[in-house]
Parts: sequence; C-alpha cells; structure tokens
Amino acid sequence: MNDFRSRECKHSHQNKVFEVEETLTNILVKLPVKSLLICKSVCKYWKSLICSPSFMRMHLIRCQENPSYIVRNYRSANHIHLLTKIDGETTQIHPSSNRFSFKGMICSFNGLVFCIEHHTRHVCTCDQMALCGMEYLSITIRNPATQQVFILPSTPALKCPNHNTLSTFGVSFHPTIYEYKVFQFFFKRRQPHKCMVYSSITGSWKFISATVEHLDSSDKHVCINGTVYWLCKSVLDGWWVGHILAIDWEENFSTIRIPKEETMNGVLGNLEGCLSIVVVAEDRPLEYRFDIWVLEDSKKSIWVKKLSDYVSFSTRDQILWVVVEVNEILFGTKKQYSIYNIHTRSWKVFDWAYGPYWGFSLPIAYTESLLPCNGGIDS
Repeated sequence: MNDFRSRECKHSHQNKVFEVEETLTNILVKLPVKSLLICKSVCKYWKSLICSPSFMRMHLIRCQENPSYIVRNYRSANHIHLLTKIDGETTQIHPSSNRFSFKGMICSFNGLVFCIEHHTRHVCTCDQMALCGMEYLSITIRNPATQQVFILPSTPALKCPNHNTLSTFGVSFHPTIYEYKVFQFFFKRRQPHKCMVYSSITGSWKFISATVEHLDSSDKHVCINGTVYWLCKSVLDGWWVGHILAIDWEENFSTIRIPKEETMNGVLGNLEGCLSIVVVAEDRPLEYRFDIWVLEDSKKSIWVKKLSDYVSFSTRDQILWVVVEVNEILFGTKKQYSIYNIHTRSWKVFDWAYGPYWGFSLPIAYTESLLPCNGGIDS
C-alpha cells in the first residue's frame, strides 16, 4: 500500500512539474528576445528552458508570424552601424574602429544576418620606416537580437582581394534543419570561375567544380527550400541575355531560362514558396508599372505572369530597391519604403524620419530569434 501511494505521489508530482513547465513556456514564448535574455538570469531552470532546442523552435515559429525589414543607415557620426526596422526600432550591431568598416549585408534568415566586412591591416614595410595598409574581407554572421557574432574562416579570395579578383556570395538555408551553406564565387578577368562552399555542419570550406557565367551582385540572390538562385548574364549571338543559376543543398548546379520579355531586368524573390521575378518599368516619367512572374516548371523553364499593377503612391524619386518576400513586395526610394500586398493589392507607405539625404542600404526581410550564429541547434 505504501509503495502504491509513493508511486501515485511521484506521478502526481511529475504531472504538476509538466503543467508548470508548459504554463511557463507558453508565457515566455510570447516575449521578445531582449526580454528572454534577461529572463535567463532569473535561475538555472529558466535558463535551461529558454536555451533548449524545443523552446528556440517554438519561439522562432511565433516570431515568423510577425516579420519585419532591416536596413543599414549611415547617419552615425562615429561610424556605428545600425539595423533599423520599418517600424522604427533601431538595434546597434557593431561599433566601428579605425580598422573596421561595415561593407554590406548579404541576406537574413531565421534571425541571422550574413554580412561582408571590409578590413584594413597595417603592416610595416621592409625598411620598417612606413606602414602599408593591407585590405581583406571577412564573412560574419550576426544575430542582432542576441548580439552574437560569428566570423567564418577565410578563403584565399577573402585574405587577398584585389581589383582583378571579383567575388559573389550566396547563402543556402536548409528547409528543415537549422544549418546553412555559404557559396563564394571568385574569378579573375579572362579566367574561369572558381567556387568554394562553407558548411555550418563541417565548419570548413571546400572547392566544388562550377562553370558559371557573369553573376549578379551578392545581395540580389534568393534561397527557396534550400536552393540558391542568382541572375546571370551571358553572350548569345553577340547579345547579352539573362538566365538564372541554381544550386541546391546537395551542391548540384542547373540553369533556368527567364521570360524573353524580362531578359536583362528583374529582381528575384520568394513569392509564397515559389521563385519569382519582379520587373519595374517606367511607363512615363515617374510613373511605374511592375510585372510579377512565377516559375511554374524549373526543368522546362516555364513562367507564368501572376499579375501586373501600377505603383499607386506618389513619388518624385526613382525607385531604388525592390524586395520580394512571401506575399508582399517592398519598393524603396531615398525618402520612403512602400509595401504592396499581393492578395489585397493594397499599399502601406513608410516615410523616413531621418530626412531625405541620409543613405540607406538594401532592405532585407528579418525575423528575430535565439538561434546561434555558428549553425543549427542540438536535437
């Protein structure tokens, strides 16, 4: 009888513990990352709960329901670079110094921001009488919410960049596990492209074979379900034509033809899980029309025009940026950003509070998270 009561009490105690943990989890998962970092210091139990893989996944899924956009601005006099959300919230990323400057953001996924950093290393010359500035690049992954930074190992093109060597980057995110791969294409004029890939699983770079034409810039690639896409240009019968280079998670290369109407123009995007091209054309002075094409069959390069519409907001400035994300398109000028909802065909306009003359980088979709910068989370 005593053994039965003992087992019953133990079972009842375990149920109460599970109920308390479930209630606490449901409360904490609704908090922003900034508050969770404070909650981690309450006690060891809270810290272990917040740092658990299951909690990180739950919190990320909830945050993905409310995504935002981030940009880099140049208004700080002491070169501190900021990520600014469309709703006006500003987060300091990294203070600058004489040896450090922010080159640019490549992309963002699950709260991690991938950046190209530009550095200058001062070394003495042979006669020890003068200093020579040696420039080099690095790829950093940053979590703005947790302030964590991770620097990838260098490659030959990162250590010794020069005017004759060009580099283009792209990031692939696995659709189900929290891992990523970074692709770097570097080439010298009149020489074949070379490609290296970094895996967060192995923590190292390796060469892979690639025959690649001229790629678009790094900040214009897009990743959908683990496959990375770039716009490419090549010469056909004496004319420049465009196509898309694709690399899947298994590092297989393929090419996709794009609609003839949009051979040399367009921005790639992820439109509700499908590869898309958005093309903006100026019909009349400062009157813009845009077309949205969606890839229906990648093997046969079949595209369907999803819709065409006109930019309804009034602007006297040229449209500088177009960003496609899930079910909306962001158009940016030097004074404002405007978001177009594809389902409702409605607009939401954001004016910059800092005035028209400050510089801003390409907007990038962003969702805050607790994920570490060096790769996935333990099972």
